[in-house]
Amino acid sequence: MSKHMKKSSIIIALALVFVSTAAFGQGQGYRGGRGPGPYGGYCEGPRWGWYGARQPVANVDEARKRLEKFYEGQGVVLGAITEQGMFFKAEVKDREGKLLDQVIIHKRSGRIRSTF
Repeated sequence: MSKHMKKSSIIIALALVFVSTAAFGQGQGYRGGRGPGPYGGYCEGPRWGWYGARQPVANVDEARKRLEKFYEGQGVVLGAITEQGMFFKAEVKDREGKLLDQVIIHKRSGRIRSTF
């Protein structure tokens, strides 16, 4: 392989890494820059264990407390929370009341997921 081809290959590889990082590196809590939205996360704290640890949620009040803790400091407001089968469904809004996301929190595991 020539010196020019090696240089071109390295440049292309670095560009691919940069593009993939920019496209997928926004991390938990943001959906394409449109606002907060979890993807399977859960709150940190003394009651929480390793990733995937089950933390049952018993009622709407407990679901609200956990979601408030999860979104703490992100500038969002929780709207209505309803019980639906095996999960609780909650509206996540900005301070002006615009719907950013709808999330579910599973009753048996406590896992939070976006429905958008």
